[in-house]
Amino acid sequence: MTLLGETGLTELAAHNHARASQTADRLAAIPGVELLTSSFFNEFALRLPKPAAGVVEAMAAAGVLGGVPASRLWPGMLDDVLLVAATETNTDDDVAALAAALKEACA
Repeated sequence: MTLLGETGLTELAAHNHARASQTADRLAAIPGVELLTSSFFNEFALRLPKPAAGVVEAMAAAGVLGGVPASRLWPGMLDDVLLVAATETNTDDDVAALAAALKEACA
């Protein structure tokens, strides 16, 4: 990160946040999926219409790593919350695959 310099780091942060925002908006447009906060950087939380652990397993079976169930970090709590991260390294195709897998797993 030192090699990026102040300007490069600022630009990288802007790209990170833009990708995360685009991803969050796309996932929140899926019926039954709710973005829990509008303030975030790379990581955000989604409330799902089903338990997140099962959704993550279904997405993994489809070849998509879809996030972390919040219940993994806080057992017995937040069973329907999925934690997702997106950065500038995620492509449009990655986001499309994630959205398709999440929509299918939540159906």
